[in-house]
Amino acid sequence: MIEIDATHTPYEVTDLDAGCLLAVISESHESSLVLARRQLRLAHQWCVVNPVIDGGAAASWSDDPALASLELDDVLGGAGTPAVAAFAAEEFAVAANLTRQGAMSLLADTLDLHHRLPRLWAKVELLEVPGWKARRVAELTRKLSAEAAAWFDTQLGVGERYGWPTIERTLAMAVTKFHPELIRDKTGPLSKADWDVTLTHKHGPEGTASGTSTLDVVGDSLDLARFHDLVCEEAEKLRRAGDVDTLGQRKAKALGSIAEAQDTLDFEGLDKLDHRDSGDRACRDHSRDYDRGSRQARPPRRGLRVFVHTTLTDLFGTDDLAIADADKLGPVLVEQLTDWLQRHGSIATITPVIDLNRTGFVDRHDPPAWMADQVRQRDPHCVFPHCTRSSADADLDHITAYDETGPPGQTRPENLAPLCRRHHLAKTHGRWRYQRTKDGNYLWTDHRGRAWLVTAVGTVLLD
Repeated sequence: MIEIDATHTPYEVTDLDAGCLLAVISESHESSLVLARRQLRLAHQWCVVNPVIDGGAAASWSDDPALASLELDDVLGGAGTPAVAAFAAEEFAVAANLTRQGAMSLLADTLDLHHRLPRLWAKVELLEVPGWKARRVAELTRKLSAEAAAWFDTQLGVGERYGWPTIERTLAMAVTKFHPELIRDKTGPLSKADWDVTLTHKHGPEGTASGTSTLDVVGDSLDLARFHDLVCEEAEKLRRAGDVDTLGQRKAKALGSIAEAQDTLDFEGLDKLDHRDSGDRACRDHSRDYDRGSRQARPPRRGLRVFVHTTLTDLFGTDDLAIADADKLGPVLVEQLTDWLQRHGSIATITPVIDLNRTGFVDRHDPPAWMADQVRQRDPHCVFPHCTRSSADADLDHITAYDETGPPGQTRPENLAPLCRRHHLAKTHGRWRYQRTKDGNYLWTDHRGRAWLVTAVGTVLLD
């Protein structure tokens, strides 16, 4: 293992004794401080050379196409920082080998440090505060007003102490002094402002087990109590039907049974419900809410949609550890897939196997379903350099722009590629161009002539 020291002299790590090793560790720490400072300096200069000119659109956290109408809270840095030109973050991300989110965060942090926390930035310049800590402080203080951020920066520097206890205490004082509306007892009662339903699919070494997701709900007490009673009743029905799983497992499976039954409900019939209990005001109000919603067209239900990437032996064999790919849910055991089909087969739709080599074209802008599925299976994520967003919800972009008056056959798999909405906009308005190579890779070029090759295993910068 050969490394290079500060004097550019090579050395073998395994040759170092304890004393030399400690010296090199200290040198490495200082080098990391210098590297972080350099990254923040370069990021700030990128913001400087990409200002918003003549009322143009600003770089924003939002993916809303209407960039010109973004609110101030959507721009990169906190209050008091200058705006940065739209799509500047995309160019920076590609050059720095970062995701767009990572690039946006870095640019926002350096703006806040230079314009809202100058004393803290001075400590980074002197290598007395590591860049990672300064960036974390910038993130924590971003929602503060410019006045509150200035007060926080001044107070933090009074004692010349930048440990986390001091940072947290000073931040709490700043919030109390300038933003009392943000103070809230987190252990206190939840309010309507907290109502939400969130579904989380986590898979991988640090996620949940295959085929398992998390649903979190905060809502009206009566509604949730009634729904919980319904879940318990359904779980009891499963037990009576012979289900030997635990109560918790049966309650979780009951959600699927309730969802399936929901699709057969006659919402229009709710108008005819006769609420004879005069004391059940909450239930009457709840039903009227359903009545109002019933007059709107219900969106089509997606049901159980699974793209299976496995062999027939695994699918119909006896190996419980065989793996299938379940659309957005990630890899699942074939055993889990079989259970889904058994429990939800009545609402499952079987589609033909997607032929990735199928050819054909249509003389319209939007591709047919078979073509869209083929392109998304061929390219499982956005094909912009370094982007890893799933192609499941991506736009299907015409590599050679679609021309209403152009020749036939413009919409075909070879001329389509998935781009997430943000990078679709960057390609359309940010002066990027690309082409699909014969081997299925994507060659991207920015307006400065720099080129990147996006392959199935990653992005390569081409000199």
